[in-house]
Parts: sequence; C-alpha cells; structure tokens
Amino acid sequence: MKTPSSPVRDASRVPGGKALEIRGLTAGYAGTTVVRGVDLSVAPGEVVTLLGRNGVGKTTLVSAVSGTLGADAGVTLLGGLDATDWSGSRRRRGGLRVVAQDRPVLGGLTVAENLRLAGIRDLSEPAELFPFLRGRERQRAGTLSGGEQKMLAIARTVAAPGAVCVFDEPTEGLQPANVDRLAEALRQLAAAGVAVLLVEQYLDMALDVADRWYLMEKGQITEEGQVHEGILEHVAGRMAP
Repeated sequence: MKTPSSPVRDASRVPGGKALEIRGLTAGYAGTTVVRGVDLSVAPGEVVTLLGRNGVGKTTLVSAVSGTLGADAGVTLLGGLDATDWSGSRRRRGGLRVVAQDRPVLGGLTVAENLRLAGIRDLSEPAELFPFLRGRERQRAGTLSGGEQKMLAIARTVAAPGAVCVFDEPTEGLQPANVDRLAEALRQLAAAGVAVLLVEQYLDMALDVADRWYLMEKGQITEEGQVHEGILEHVAGRMAP
C-alpha cells in the first residue's frame, strides 16, 4: 500500500503539538448526559486508542468530536484551532476524518462514487488495502455486507487522510486477515504524520498499534498511559464483566 499523502495541516507547529485535543467534553442525548468531563489528546504521528466496554460512551464521544452531536460543555481543538462551534462539514474541511461505527458509507452511491467524494481519483489504491474492492466500483455501497462497508470506509479514509483520523470500532465484522491489513494501515498513517484515534474493543490489535491508551468507564476517562509490556493483561482485567 502506498504511503498516505501528507495531512492537510502541520499540527506539530501549533502550541503543544496536538492535532486533536478535547478538554472537559460533556455530551449526551435528550437531556441525559452520557460523556462527562473528558480530556483527551492525540499528537501528529501518534496512535491513541480509546478502550472500554459497550455502553460506556465511546461512540457518543466520537459523535461529539465529529460534530454530528453537539457538546453540552467543553472545548474541541483541531490543529490548535478552537473547533468547538464548528459543524461536522467544517471540521472535515479542517482536517478531521471519521470512520463511524454505523452507516460508515453512503449506501445509495456506488463504491466508486463513495471514493471519489473523498477526493480519490486512483481507485486502485484503496484496493491495495482491501483487495475485495477490485471490480466492485459500480456496485451500490449499500448492497455490501456490513464488514465490506466498513472496509470501504476505512480504505477511503486511509487513501485520503486528513490531519486527524478517528476510527470507531473498525475491526467489527472484519476477518483476521483484514484486521491485520487495518493494523498496518494505521501504522502507515502514523508514519505519515497523521494523528490516529482508534476506538476499539479488540484489545490485542488496539494495544499492538497504539502508543498511548485511555480507558473509559461510565462516560469518563478513568485511566490512561503509555503502551508497555503487561498492559494488555491490566486493561483486560479492568474491562472484564
């Protein structure tokens, strides 16, 4: 797979060198607070994984970061710029790319149209990551399986990354060989200077590619640290039912 193109903004030149930073983020739905007071950051060239059991607020956090859900409190910075009041489309123009857990592609469009909307002209490049895409250019994305739609969204993001890429449960529905391809793609993104936030429950893969980790419980970050030997067992113990 080719090395991704350079991110749209050199976030290493901003104060603190953070491509994505959220401070005191609080968000929820219909008057119910799901995420409360979260602080989190990702630097250029870094893979940070957000871990936690189902229902602790990880996807709500991603929705607030992407701009599809308004935050009730807190600040979101992209490349050092205050993006708190930016819409989702403006955050994308500011260099944010998000692979959502649900409905990651535009189902009514073809595979090729989904890729071209991301600015990808060479359709062979995404197929270098996930070969099943070869010959599928005219297929409606909505007729792909759930795992295939996720792979299309991942390939689209990897081929046309911004300064910050957020992946929400990307291994869901993927076969082991494709999980390995995803892991390598995340490493290459980081090597190209992209800031990667990986929201994941597959601990082996997440902690293998990540530099740092956060653990979320009941809508709050309860623990964080550098990835080191023995951390898998520690985090697995914290996430056990």
